[in-house]
Amino acid sequence: MPSIRLVLPLESCSDPALVGGKAAGLGLLLRNGFHVPPAVCLTTHAYREAMHAEGLDLSKQGNQLRQASETARGPMLEQCRRLIASLTFPPPFLDLLNQELDRLGVAADSLLAVRSSATEEDAAEATFGGQYRTLLGVRRDSVAPAILDCWASLWTVAAFAYRGHVTKSFSVPAMAVIIQPLLAPRAAGVAFSRHPVTGQGNCVVINAVFGLAEPLVSGTALPDQYIVEIGSDPTFSRLLERDLAEKTTARVATSSGLIDRPLPEDDRGRAVLEDREILALARLVKEVERAVGKPVDVEWALDGQGFWLLQARPISVTQAAARGTIVWSRANFKETLPEVPSQLGLSFLQEFMDRHIVRHYRELGCRIPSGWSSVRIIQGRPYINVTLFQWLIAQLGGDPSSITEQMGGEGRLHPVLPPRLPLLTIVRAAISMEWRIRLAARRGPAWFARIKEISRTSLDDAQALAPSDLLARLDRLGERLNEGEITFATVAGVSQGLYVLGLLLQRWGGPGWRPLLNASLQGLGNVISATQILLVGDLAERARREPAMRAFFLAEPFAPEQFRLRLAGTSWLADFDSFLSEYGHRAVGESDIMAPRFSEQPEYFLWIIRAYLQGEPGRSSAEVLRSQEQVRGAALREIRRRFGWRLPLWIAFRWWYRRLCRYLALRETNRHHLMYFTAATRRLSLLLGERLAASGVLAGRDDIFFLTADEVRALVRGEGRDWKGLVATKRAGRERHLGQSAPDLVVGQTGSPSVQAAEPSSVLRGIAISAGYAEGPVCMIRSPADASKVKQGDILVAPVIDPAMAPLLGLAAGLVVEMGGTLSHGAIIAREYGLPAIANVRGVTRLLIDGEQVAVDASLGEIIRLNPCVEPLR
Repeated sequence: MPSIRLVLPLESCSDPALVGGKAAGLGLLLRNGFHVPPAVCLTTHAYREAMHAEGLDLSKQGNQLRQASETARGPMLEQCRRLIASLTFPPPFLDLLNQELDRLGVAADSLLAVRSSATEEDAAEATFGGQYRTLLGVRRDSVAPAILDCWASLWTVAAFAYRGHVTKSFSVPAMAVIIQPLLAPRAAGVAFSRHPVTGQGNCVVINAVFGLAEPLVSGTALPDQYIVEIGSDPTFSRLLERDLAEKTTARVATSSGLIDRPLPEDDRGRAVLEDREILALARLVKEVERAVGKPVDVEWALDGQGFWLLQARPISVTQAAARGTIVWSRANFKETLPEVPSQLGLSFLQEFMDRHIVRHYRELGCRIPSGWSSVRIIQGRPYINVTLFQWLIAQLGGDPSSITEQMGGEGRLHPVLPPRLPLLTIVRAAISMEWRIRLAARRGPAWFARIKEISRTSLDDAQALAPSDLLARLDRLGERLNEGEITFATVAGVSQGLYVLGLLLQRWGGPGWRPLLNASLQGLGNVISATQILLVGDLAERARREPAMRAFFLAEPFAPEQFRLRLAGTSWLADFDSFLSEYGHRAVGESDIMAPRFSEQPEYFLWIIRAYLQGEPGRSSAEVLRSQEQVRGAALREIRRRFGWRLPLWIAFRWWYRRLCRYLALRETNRHHLMYFTAATRRLSLLLGERLAASGVLAGRDDIFFLTADEVRALVRGEGRDWKGLVATKRAGRERHLGQSAPDLVVGQTGSPSVQAAEPSSVLRGIAISAGYAEGPVCMIRSPADASKVKQGDILVAPVIDPAMAPLLGLAAGLVVEMGGTLSHGAIIAREYGLPAIANVRGVTRLLIDGEQVAVDASLGEIIRLNPCVEPLR
């Protein structure tokens, strides 16, 4: 095989089959005189040769994947990625690369950009944006593993699903790789040669950030946005809009990796680009459009030598319109994650969303706009793409506006919604969805038992494992989760049930149907997190009756850390330990593996029990259940009365009602058991951190949480980097993010915060999620630390309710949630427990203050401010 076919200079790249779409596009730009950083391309022949040398039959692997079931395909792809990542990179290939890099004058200590260039990439019909790997800040001695990472990224579940859905082909393409010196730009970003919402051909839209564009491309930074009008005369251009974002950091490359360097105070509010630079870039983007012959999406960078072009891929008008105003919400993630989650937790979250949620929609036939992601990280916090799920529901023939009610957030719709899928596709999707939902119900109990067993056995002999073995066990734990995960099906079962019952009751149930439905769902006794409230209440009442217990809990100052010493030998302590054996694997912010479990910090529950004892004696769990049963029975009888002579409607209601109850329980039981996986992953990760700290690679065991999953793999593989320096930088970044306030909603392509003004009002309105009426003082719950101030009879007001805060609801008289929807975990727990509760009350945490007297009327979905002008009581 001639060496010219293995490594090519970028200017010689023209055939996508040999160099991939990205390299072919950059080669075209170079040949047309555009300013592109010099680079070399390791061709697809090198990829195929390397695979063949290791005995990997790509055609055979592709055929096996095409024939595999959806369940089996994920582990097979994971195995392919592992095999490729573990390959020995052929030394002759590395020699050829180094010769070409020397020819380009790349110094030995230079940092490089290593970019994927798959044969299918950057095509007009499917760009594969965000599907494959790009690594920045790579040293020359680390080029080989970086190339293997790019090769392995061909074999991901997301790329495979995207390929099958968009191109209707499950054949695995080949991967070329671009290696070029990494720029150190003053500014960088992306630009569209036509308006991304309206499709206007005379408007160029530019997004810009300081430093490297990676935070913008990955969706973790808020960019400036500029809109430029370009006339039919190319010399005419004018700036139409300038939308400046608040910028706090710039991504820069250092010898220890990419870091976010804080910006000087003066730079945070100023424009990234000057007007002359904006106009020059707009004209340049239009020139690229003319050279390519179609509208383009351009990635650019600006340094002392001017503008550089890093990528130019075609976009259709439909794809451009799809990039319009996007709504991002923190509502769902704030329920189960800390304010600023760990890097490792965020990387797990993004993988989970793609593999276990978005993948199912692709398999149902839904199209996802190129470049859209389900999760975006802004100021260290994860946001869910509400608009994406509105798109998906619209394609399936559902009501996209219902997403806000279910998920929480703001009810605006995207200006361009997609058409429904063809009827036959919708019918097939409905059948497939029903099959998944029913399968989850059948498999659920066995799967939950298996989860507990897998999580327990994964820790066997873990203390004796080496880092590579611990990493392999973590990977295997993830694979076993993927084999039976049922989150999508259980959530779909609940969503479907609420939707159908809502349709029936809206049409035939008369006014006030929603409180009736909420009341009918009280006290079913099968939602694990709601049962936790009763168990904590019973523990508190037992402690109230025993003088020694009461003395311990009411002592001043309270010393919960001494509970094992002070309560040793008591039956109460044995029962508390039994409670921890069932709930100790959970935590506040429990979806982040950095969050300590309750078994590690049981004092959280002890503070809550103390709050119970400081109030009046409460009802026993038996009394609570009897009361809930009476409310539930009365609600069902009233619904039956309203249906009147329409017996078929009542039969349909009862069938869907029983189904909804089953899936409400299944959804919460699934979450409860998924936390066994999270707890096991946490313990294995901490053991891995201990090993790496003992070897001097990390400073402490919890440093592991400040690395992404890919960085952990690179560290264990022995990739030489200043890992301590990287962790220190990321720790500083997290502290900076914790000191910043972040909006609950981010709206628009530029990520402009959407903050609803807090206007004075005596009545606030939201969605009733549980029936009843209550009055009391407001107690703001903005973080877990606020749990200690809750008193019996308070009206809890919170941005969201973490499921781990469920025991607090046993103290409350009512609940008001700013961002939650009808399907939020807090809503399900409050509905099951029967606490008067209202959700999605925009601006409530800015309007109400601690101690203010309010009434919660869940029948009307209203919060009445009883004394809005008085000073707070506490």
